[in-house]
Amino acid sequence: MGKLSYGYRKLTAKDPDKPACAACDITHGGLHLDETAQWKAAKAEVVKSGAVKDVKQFHRDELDGE
Repeated sequence: MGKLSYGYRKLTAKDPDKPACAACDITHGGLHLDETAQWKAAKAEVVKSGAVKDVKQFHRDELDGE
């Protein structure tokens, strides 16, 4: 349901400077359901560096405001 909601918000957004979710544009290249190859490679590089064990991304509506 989150992807459908995002798709609707993206298609109906009136202000291009305030996208439905800028992170989704980076991680999924817009309205694609799968992550982009570049994002997968970036996550793998961060994990490989030892900085973190896993990279997790959240939609704005999944955050609690902190």
